[in-house]
Amino acid sequence: MPGRPTEAVVRRMRVAQGLEPADLVVCGAVVVNVYTGELHPDSVIATSGDRIAYVGPPLEGLAGETTQVLDAEGRYAVPGLIDGHTHLLGARYCPEEALPYILASGTTSVVTELAELASVAGLLGIRAGMEAVRDQPVKVFVTLPPLAGAASFMEDVAPEVETYRGLMQRPEVVGLGEVYWGNLVLREDPRILELVWVAREAGKVVEGHGAGARGGRLAAYAAAGITSCHEPITAEEVLERLRMGYRTMVREGKVRQEMEAVAPVWREGGVDLRRLCLVTDSVAADQLLEQGYMDHLLRKAIRLGMDPVRAVQAVTLNVAEHFRLDHLIGGLAPGRYADFVLTPDLRDFRAEVVVANGRVVAEGGRALVPFRPPRYPEALYRTVPSACLVPPDALRVPAPGRKGAVRVRAIRMVTHLVTQEAVVELPVDGEAVRIPPDADVAFVAAVDRVSEPGRAFVGFVQGLGMRAGGHATTMAWDAHCLVAVGRSPEDMALAIRRVVEMQGGCAVTAQGEVLAELPAPVAGVVSTLPLGEVARREREVDRALRDLGVHSPRPSLTIDILTAAAIPHLKVSERGYVWVRDGRVVGLWPEEG
Repeated sequence: MPGRPTEAVVRRMRVAQGLEPADLVVCGAVVVNVYTGELHPDSVIATSGDRIAYVGPPLEGLAGETTQVLDAEGRYAVPGLIDGHTHLLGARYCPEEALPYILASGTTSVVTELAELASVAGLLGIRAGMEAVRDQPVKVFVTLPPLAGAASFMEDVAPEVETYRGLMQRPEVVGLGEVYWGNLVLREDPRILELVWVAREAGKVVEGHGAGARGGRLAAYAAAGITSCHEPITAEEVLERLRMGYRTMVREGKVRQEMEAVAPVWREGGVDLRRLCLVTDSVAADQLLEQGYMDHLLRKAIRLGMDPVRAVQAVTLNVAEHFRLDHLIGGLAPGRYADFVLTPDLRDFRAEVVVANGRVVAEGGRALVPFRPPRYPEALYRTVPSACLVPPDALRVPAPGRKGAVRVRAIRMVTHLVTQEAVVELPVDGEAVRIPPDADVAFVAAVDRVSEPGRAFVGFVQGLGMRAGGHATTMAWDAHCLVAVGRSPEDMALAIRRVVEMQGGCAVTAQGEVLAELPAPVAGVVSTLPLGEVARREREVDRALRDLGVHSPRPSLTIDILTAAAIPHLKVSERGYVWVRDGRVVGLWPEEG
């Protein structure tokens, strides 16, 4: 009958009283109490099944003949770390390749977006993403992607709102994924507004992406139901969000590294940090292998002046409370999952022993348990059709009837992520626009690979630094198109051909040769190579792009964001340039609007 205590609960209560032996007893630990901010030396943690039954001073009756006893020897017991915002399927590697490293570093729970496969395959991609991260030794919770594009036609794979209503009932779904503030506040997009309502109606959170929003617009964003933001890049922006009640997430990962810039928030004191979370927003393969995962964020926050216990809260309880999971994870207390880490030094956090679900799952930086390889639908391996093959002539910009020089619209790189509009003057040669050797301008092309395969637009990008060659990628953000950039249409066409042959990924070419490549055959987004091989190939791709002149911390990332609705201001699509602010499509010629 509903509400009747199960045998597991009764046994857990008996273990808590010392009436039955625990399955695992950790003794001699300094427990980090994230609920009170205290440290409790010489403490015991006792488990029953996958849950904690008892935490506190030594208690008679906890250990029996079958109990596994682990002596912490004075090490700190820290709740399993939680990453509250990442993109496991958007970091180019398969989740099962990364999760062993994530677990071994002390992270036992992750909240991931599902946008990447969904941007290409809609509901099929959402379901495939959920299946890929299901039943792994790391608890993986998901947020459903709103699939908000730079323009409405880029959202044509989005499922119906009623489909979201059904998916929101699944226990692993903890909210609606990041909603771009421009789509919600500036456009008042009815579909996005309805999705926010569906999430709130289901009792789930709504994740925000408020890059550049402030004042009244930031207030309007919160008023619409947005519960978090991971986009503040200054201490002032962090404070503004905290004061408005946002769960404010500070990033340190592949895309941005904000922690140093916002450190005055905690160094100067006087601010309650219980609504502050530290997140990765995804990590690159080389970062995961060389730096670690949430343990890296924890160490850096402490090094930058955050109190160690407050730092632990920011990667455990604060995150769990935001996603309404604190009855399950986030702290060491009876009834919660037995997820914790033993570390000898709280300030220089290193996971020596990791326990998840009441089992020792990692020791000495190495996972001890197997991870389940997902089986992706066959259709996700066929998302880059031969219709995407664009010949060199189609990658030139025709200018029939125009003589001398022409003024053309271009995307201007303001930073390695932020773009703006530029109007550049280029010569016409043989009724096609030519790029002079000394101009910091390259061609940029977007080719649809899903809705109207082969439909393409060719424009220009200024400030990339590219001097020669070509690059093509299917890992463009918020879009289901293939993007190519380059100075040579022939090399761009070769890069496109190679990506089509690989059924996704990216390739760099010059003088008729492929210089570097990374295959990503799952929806053109996820590589099936081992993590170390992904890291090596990513480095080769970025090195090849730098050799061709692209000046960026991660050149391939800079090109991937040329379609992104997440970052202002002007982007490229298969139908033309798109203004992120209002979704308006504009063409190559400024005089035509």
